Amino acid sequence: MKRGRIGGVGLSCVVLWLLISGCGGRSDLSQVSGRVTLDGQPLGDALVVFTPLTGGRPAAARTDASGRYTLVYDRQGTGAIQGEHMVTISTRVERELADGTVEDVPERVPAQFNFRSELTANIQEGQNEFDFDLDSEGEVYQSEEEAR
Repeated sequence: MKRGRIGGVGLSCVVLWLLISGCGGRSDLSQVSGRVTLDGQPLGDALVVFTPLTGGRPAAARTDASGRYTLVYDRQGTGAIQGEHMVTISTRVERELADGTVEDVPERVPAQFNFRSELTANIQEGQNEFDFDLDSEGEVYQSEEEAR
């Protein structure tokens, strides 16, 4: 997978990996929260992923109905590694329902914020707040292959 190109299923896998893997407390983690809007409206149920540019584990969160998020590093803590990060935001999800069918929630966010992300954030020591005011202008892709 190329850096900056994470598909909907890939993003879901990242979140799952974050939740089931664990590692002890880290002194290089800082708290990160914020709000995501699309065309001035809160973007609920979006996956926000911060990936360190120097390598290492990404941190992720799902936005609530008001577009707010707080990053989760692993099942033992919140936050993200300090330093520069690429940020991706996506609404695309494939969910298996109780009856065995798959619900496909389409991408609403243009590629410059996910598959071809131009978003970055520099996480400093302490509490960090990053709000992302996105606009819907631009091409929207449903898969990494489509974005190529």
